[in-house]
Amino acid sequence: MNSGHEPDLARELLSLCVAPSRPDDAAAAVSSLAANATQNWEALIRLAVEQGVAPLLAVRTRHLRLPVTVRERLESIYSANSIRNLRLAAEESRISAALAAAGLRHWPLKGPGLSERLYADIGVRQVSDLDLLVEPANLARTDALLADLGYARQTSGQIESLARAQELLYIRNSTPAFHLDLHQRLLPYLRRDPLAARVFASGMTKENLLLYLCANQITHRFARLRYLCDVAAFLEREGGSVDWDAFLSAARRMPWGPGIGLALDWAVAFAPSSVPARVLRALRPSPIGDLLLQRSLGNGAADAASRTRLLDGPGGAYVSLGSAYLGRPAACGIAWRMMFPTRAYLREQTGATAGDPLIPAYAARLMRKIPAALRQLLKATP
Repeated sequence: MNSGHEPDLARELLSLCVAPSRPDDAAAAVSSLAANATQNWEALIRLAVEQGVAPLLAVRTRHLRLPVTVRERLESIYSANSIRNLRLAAEESRISAALAAAGLRHWPLKGPGLSERLYADIGVRQVSDLDLLVEPANLARTDALLADLGYARQTSGQIESLARAQELLYIRNSTPAFHLDLHQRLLPYLRRDPLAARVFASGMTKENLLLYLCANQITHRFARLRYLCDVAAFLEREGGSVDWDAFLSAARRMPWGPGIGLALDWAVAFAPSSVPARVLRALRPSPIGDLLLQRSLGNGAADAASRTRLLDGPGGAYVSLGSAYLGRPAACGIAWRMMFPTRAYLREQTGATAGDPLIPAYAARLMRKIPAALRQLLKATP
């Protein structure tokens, strides 16, 4: 795909994925794609799959007249995703029932249940695996229970040595196989996670869910349209009942406040009456943070979607720093932990066992990351 065409294609994709609330934009996108129907639609569907919104695209374009081959391709993607999500939902229910019977509190995150809540359709949201949040104090018991359910932890070593890992991957080698990410925190690069603490204290309230959906954009460096669509869908369905004072108070206590503000700002284009202007103003980035975000992301969601590979690499570091309050101790701590992550994180990422020395792993990480990050900082914005 021509990289210069990708931002335009991403804008068309966004317009179609939010077609119910922006019918004029959807009609314009279809008209633009019709100019070279086969080639353009193939490129659009390929981008939709990469961005995790292909099943959503299928549903949001059902009221439009599309080429037959395009409609068949989209419906095939939606049907396959629906079948997969139904299987994931059954497995998630099995795990949840076992955890509940053992008295272990847990919260499903990005699985099929989120698709039902945000889109009223289990087949709409593209889901790759199951995600569960558990309390750190219950990590060892949860690990043992998952083993009893047929799941093998992919990071070796005693579970006590992994107490500071943000998430751990488990795989059940069945037919089909199931992957499960077990989370202890929701926000990256933090020693103490205020958002997870809020969920542990009060559950997944509307305010906490919206904070989490915005945080997903930060975690994925604003490089995936799926997470923007999630925030927009939440605002469309539930934005009118959010306690915005409570939301703002919580967001401002987090070092990722400016990134949460940017996530809302992008989504407001699709749900313009949902977020009070005072909330958006209060969460604006600092001038330096704003510069880093613009330098890395470009002029909005479509530009960011066209830079996915760059943002998955060194460019993503500046998104993380720009999403925090630069100059404050928390942001300095984030920068430090980006360079020197915890031992548990390194074991999770490299597969090193508990007995392996980690100094070579830290050295290799710095030699790989720092020069690439400096080159990206000095590079002119495309």
